[in-house]
Amino acid sequence: MKKLLEFERVQRIIAELRKHIIKKRQPVEGLLFVSGQETKAFHSSDYFGSKNQYYTIVGELNLPEEFRGETIDLAIFSSLTEWDNSTNPQIKVYFDDELIQGLDVNHTTLRLTQEQATREQIPIRIEIFSGREEKRYPLTVELRWIDQPSYQLFYDFFVALDSWRSLNESDPNYFYYEKELGKAVNKLNFFQPYGVEYYQGLKQAHDCLQQAFYQNMVDKKIPQAFVVGHTHIDLAWLWTVMQAVEKGERSFSTVLNLMNEYDELTFIQSQPQMYQLIKDTYPELYEKIKEKVITGKWIPEGAMWVEADCNLTSGESLVRQFLYGKRFIKREFGVESQILWLPDVFGYSAALPQILKKTNTPYFMTTKLSWNQFNQIPYDSFYWQGIDGSRTLTHLITTISEGYSPTPHYTTYNGILDPYTVKKSWERYLDKDVHTHILLAYGYGDGGGGPTREMLETLKRMKNGLPSMPKVVESNAVDFFQDLSEVMTTHQEKEWLGELYFEYHRGTYTSIGKNKRNNRLGENLLQTVEKLYSVLDRMNYPDQVLEKTWKKLLLNQFHDILPGSSIKEVYDQTDSDYKEMFHEMQKLITNLFPEKAKGKYLYLFNPSDIANANIVSLPLRQGESLKSYQQELLMQRTYDGQILGRFDQLPILGGIYYEIEEKETDKTFEPIALTKQYETKEFIISFDESYRMIRVFDKKNQRELATKKAVNELLVYEDLPLNFDAWDIDYYYKNKPTVVTNIVEAWIMDQGPIRDTLKIVRKFYDSTITQYIHLIHDKTRIDFETIVDWHQVHSLLRVEFPVPVNAYQATYDIQFGNLQRSVHKNTSWDKAKFEVCAHKWWIYQMMDTGYHY
Repeated sequence: MKKLLEFERVQRIIAELRKHIIKKRQPVEGLLFVSGQETKAFHSSDYFGSKNQYYTIVGELNLPEEFRGETIDLAIFSSLTEWDNSTNPQIKVYFDDELIQGLDVNHTTLRLTQEQATREQIPIRIEIFSGREEKRYPLTVELRWIDQPSYQLFYDFFVALDSWRSLNESDPNYFYYEKELGKAVNKLNFFQPYGVEYYQGLKQAHDCLQQAFYQNMVDKKIPQAFVVGHTHIDLAWLWTVMQAVEKGERSFSTVLNLMNEYDELTFIQSQPQMYQLIKDTYPELYEKIKEKVITGKWIPEGAMWVEADCNLTSGESLVRQFLYGKRFIKREFGVESQILWLPDVFGYSAALPQILKKTNTPYFMTTKLSWNQFNQIPYDSFYWQGIDGSRTLTHLITTISEGYSPTPHYTTYNGILDPYTVKKSWERYLDKDVHTHILLAYGYGDGGGGPTREMLETLKRMKNGLPSMPKVVESNAVDFFQDLSEVMTTHQEKEWLGELYFEYHRGTYTSIGKNKRNNRLGENLLQTVEKLYSVLDRMNYPDQVLEKTWKKLLLNQFHDILPGSSIKEVYDQTDSDYKEMFHEMQKLITNLFPEKAKGKYLYLFNPSDIANANIVSLPLRQGESLKSYQQELLMQRTYDGQILGRFDQLPILGGIYYEIEEKETDKTFEPIALTKQYETKEFIISFDESYRMIRVFDKKNQRELATKKAVNELLVYEDLPLNFDAWDIDYYYKNKPTVVTNIVEAWIMDQGPIRDTLKIVRKFYDSTITQYIHLIHDKTRIDFETIVDWHQVHSLLRVEFPVPVNAYQATYDIQFGNLQRSVHKNTSWDKAKFEVCAHKWWIYQMMDTGYHY
């Protein structure tokens, strides 16, 4: 009890000292509030605000005579204190029409320079973005005279007290902190603030703390925390891309202003796309950033064009992320990016290590895996091996920060820098047997302005180390990895093989399906255009148009855009982007072929590396057909008027011209009712009364494919995750299935030489599900084309194919290869992977024969 009381006594006295940091306050008067065409007088604490609005306050900053030459802060803040900075007003402050700094819920003050603090008047402009919620709030604008001795001593006390808080009583220095801090607070005298005895007490307390904690450098062998400032900014999420750029302007101006005040601040910022947008939109700010890059204080790292989703994107897209990202950093800043910096991405493909190796990116940093739902990766520092055997040195940042709360809080890319966080993060580090250093990225993200003055005051005081505390080292992150690389050479056993699966946000494989479809169409279309020009017209290769289009596609692969976790306005923009992209690529394709050939010939191009048989929907008009002198063509007019053609052995990365000829119109097949049994040369299919496929018999292989229960089974599950509605599907969702059985119609739509087509339409409350079942002739293959008009909420529609295969693993297509995953739930690791990502196919590997299905 005595020990706890002593800590609380010191804490209470320091809180009293904090009250004396602000010597005097004075509201800023004479300002004008501008909103649209309206201008009126603004008084500090006036209420205003409306969702997504911009306001301006202008006037003169008049410094009282007694303030001039002192340490002066300009404070601008609202009454709102929610953690989410984007729901609060976000502010930019201009002096003499020059942007000085951004202000937000984490940065409520800016400190005047010595020159500014001596001026009688400073022209001021305050620009305000109201935030993304409909609410009003007061705004306070005031000048503060800061008492420097009180300010400095407060942080001397805070760092020592928070260090003491982080120690266990068994630590040999625990009682040393208790004794020395007790001695120091006893020197303080609050009877007459700012009087002679008050400042004498501050001086005596300062001397005690310096002698006890700050004057002597601690042994170099103690653990070290390499720290680097950071502000993670989602390029879109609860805001649009352009609003994210505004967040970048505010946050970067804040960082630059703090750099002028603190030599200790180093700052890492990823995403060349953000740099490009800042360069285009705020060129003066961009030039200031480039100046700090030259000094080594601003570190442009990250390797990828954006912090992209690494599950859904194709292999070619991942390569382009590195190509354009690293090229930009090299050209603009003259440095080679060495770290793949992906703090917030929802899992990492096993194809990444080989891409990292081949793009000369030796290091990988992430943080999100500390959120895992069931299992913990057994290392924080390790070699990550991909599907081709390539290995990448990887480090997971996991910081622990709890303020004065009794429950630890795991933070990641929005890290706090205080002694407790430094100490507890070191204690949690899993690889202390190998390395005595950790890496921390500190600063508020998503427009939160990055590092704060409080964090930097902490850094200043922890640079020499305190008793029983890690020493804090200002870092550029690369130096940490270089140091880690040296010690890891003798610890090759710390290795993780295969994908780094994230045990959360599994719903991001399915949310906003149209966006995922457009992304894949865009990826394929861009590569096809590149291949066409490389084969047919290399001299007129449209490199500039293709690069611009690729960068737009890569931007929309950001890890809150492609996964489907952003607001509607973001997807309104991506819809427009994809429409423009498809139109631009179609123009390039049209330009490839001479005008004289149009209307007379059709060119079929195979962009893949497989010369296989292809079924193609042909862009022919009524009464047209194809003529070939090289091969016999098989063609079929379908139920919807399309013409299908089967083309055998189209050349790899090549094409064939076909002549278009006039031909009598093929008769369209008249639909007939579908009976409960349907047979082709390849299959016998039986339906129950709800037209569920209860039997599928493969004639060629003499094998039943539906022995367990119905295949192509449409089920709806209740979708009520515990958290993160747009991100998550939780393990228990399968506890409540509902089979879709309501039949509206069932028809045979086509019977032709290429395929037969069945149509089944079902209703589920207000939603309609239309399926076209295509039975491909001469192939043991059935295609299911499903069109869903969905109006249900918190409902998850799935289609299941429980085929009778005895398998322990399935093989899934991923970028540049394939990956085997367990199909059982033997371990907690297997159980966690109830949702996984596959690109084009999956294959069950049968245990009995080794054949693939």
